Amino acid sequence: MKNLTERELNVLYYLTAGLTNKEISKILNISVHTTKAHLESIFEKLDVKNRVQAAIKAVTLELVDIKTLA
Repeated sequence: MKNLTERELNVLYYLTAGLTNKEISKILNISVHTTKAHLESIFEKLDVKNRVQAAIKAVTLELVDIKTLA
């Protein structure tokens, strides 16, 4: 697995929390297009195909602390 950037980790956190691309974009003050680009990079680095797989892998690899998602 390649290392995720700080911004990718931010996007991954909000993805794991169940937010939409639009919601993530608004929180991080980036465009939806940029959010999608980060997601594509995250999927490639984590070797996953979709948001659900990315969220599961993020929790499994302890990239996201599920205790902070509530």
